[in-house]
Amino acid sequence: MTRKHTPEHVTELARQLTPVKRPNPFLWAYHWRYEIAAVTLLPYSLVVLFQWLGPLWFAVALACAFHWVFYWRAGRRYLRGRLRAIVVQHRLRATSARARVCTLDGRRPAILWTRERDGEILVTVFCPAGLEFRQIRDARALIASACFATEVYVDRHPRFASLVTVAVCTAPPRWVPAQRGNPQEIVPLRVHS
Repeated sequence: MTRKHTPEHVTELARQLTPVKRPNPFLWAYHWRYEIAAVTLLPYSLVVLFQWLGPLWFAVALACAFHWVFYWRAGRRYLRGRLRAIVVQHRLRATSARARVCTLDGRRPAILWTRERDGEILVTVFCPAGLEFRQIRDARALIASACFATEVYVDRHPRFASLVTVAVCTAPPRWVPAQRGNPQEIVPLRVHS
């Protein structure tokens, strides 16, 4: 018995067989910019601050900084949200490579910006030519499991077709529906723009 191959099946097979491209050195440095800054700029700024303030005022400034981080609730919340956003960026990049969310030549979507808002991590993603919104939407379950999320919402930008907003909800859901829908149904997504 022969099986008909539609263009979608052939395209998906080609995508699965194509190796995912590794980022060039500049893009790699952009991906790891927070870690590179923490390893290089933080020690350098501490040494310069120590030389400028002296040992006593340096200790006072360091105590104030730790006070801001550990005792001020808004500062702690901001730092925790920023660190979660950085982790979600890396996990989203790895998930797009493993789930083959890429173009036919192996290019992955580019993460432009990540921010934390109301317990969600909002990721703005640029899709290169040949990558569809549908591919990211279909990988929601994998993205949720990779990013330790309870739910992932994927929305198109209202004006630019190549921009996609991925909302990673890491908090437990506040509202549970009484009746679950059919998994094959496409549920309209929330707008996060």
